[in-house]
Amino acid sequence: MADRFHIIITGEDGRSSSFQFSRKKTLLTAAACLAVIFSALLVTLSGGGSLFNNRHLDHMVSELQTELSHKEQAATLYEKQIARLEQSKQVQIESLKKEYEYKLNNQKVHYDLENTNLQLENVKLMNSAISDLHARSELIESVMTNIGVEIIKSAPESPENSGGPFIPVAEPSYDDLLKKVDTYLRTIEYMPLGKPVYGAITSKFGQRTDPLNSKQGFHVGVDIRGKHGTKIRATAAGVVVKAFRNGGYGNYVEIDHGNGYRTAYGHMQSYVVKEGESVKRGQIIGLVGSSGRSLGPHLHYEIRLHRSPVNPAKFMQVADLSHTLSTAAHTDVQN
Repeated sequence: MADRFHIIITGEDGRSSSFQFSRKKTLLTAAACLAVIFSALLVTLSGGGSLFNNRHLDHMVSELQTELSHKEQAATLYEKQIARLEQSKQVQIESLKKEYEYKLNNQKVHYDLENTNLQLENVKLMNSAISDLHARSELIESVMTNIGVEIIKSAPESPENSGGPFIPVAEPSYDDLLKKVDTYLRTIEYMPLGKPVYGAITSKFGQRTDPLNSKQGFHVGVDIRGKHGTKIRATAAGVVVKAFRNGGYGNYVEIDHGNGYRTAYGHMQSYVVKEGESVKRGQIIGLVGSSGRSLGPHLHYEIRLHRSPVNPAKFMQVADLSHTLSTAAHTDVQN
C-alpha cells in the first residue's frame, strides 16, 4: 500500500470518487511533466533571446542605414562642393591665362617699343656718325690741301662704250667713310704736324741775316725759343735715322716719316732716342739746349720733302686740329 497514492474527490452531492496511482508511475509522470515544462521554458527562453537578438540587429541595421543615408547625403554635398571648386578653378585658370596673355602682350609691345627706340637711336647715331665722318673727312682734306699734300682719289671710269639708265650715285656708306677717314688719319699720323716744343719762333724759314756772322743766308728751318731741359717731342710717327753730334747742328736727331718726309732737330742739350728706333707722334726725343752753332737755348727744326727743305709754318699751324682729328676718329675706328 506504500507504493500507491489514493486521491478521494467528494462532490456537492456527497458522493466521493477514489483514484489510486502508483508511486513510481506518478513520479515518472511528474518527471516527464517537469521535463516538458523545462523544455518549453528553454524553448521560450531561446525564442525570447533570438527575438532580442533580432531586434538588436534590426536596430543596428536601422542605425547603419541612417548613418549610410547621412554619409550619402554628405558625399552628395561633397561632390557638389568639388564640382563648384572645379568650376571655380577653371574660372581662375582662364582668368590667369587671360592675365598672362595680357601681360605677355604688353611686355611684347614694351619690348617692341624699346627695340624701335633703340633702332631709332641707332639710326640717329649712325646718321650723326656719318655726318661727323663727312665733316672730319672734309676737314682732313682741307688740312692736307693747306699743307700741300696731294690727296689721291680714284679716277672716274671712261664714259666711252657705255650707256644704260641714269642712276644717282648713292651716298658713301658708314664703312666707306670710316675707311676713308682711317686712311686719311694713317696718312696724317706720319705727317709732321704741330710744334716739337712750345715757344716763340725767333727765326723763320727762308732768307735771313745770320745771327753769328750778320751775313745774308737761307734758313732751311725755324728756330723755336725754349728753356734748357724743355722736352722736345716728335711731330709725327717714324723711324730715327740719325742721332749723333752733328757739327754746327750740335746734338742732332733726324726722323724718317715715310712718303718722302723727314724732320730734323738740332742744338739739343741731349737726345733720348737711338738710330733704328720707332717713335710715335708726341714721343719725347730730347731736351732743349744750345749745343753746336748757337747763341742760346732753342730748337732748330726742319721739315724736308724728298730731301728738299719746306717751310714748317703751315705744318705747325694745324697742330691742335690734327690732334683733335686723330684722337676722335681713332676712337670711332676702334669702336
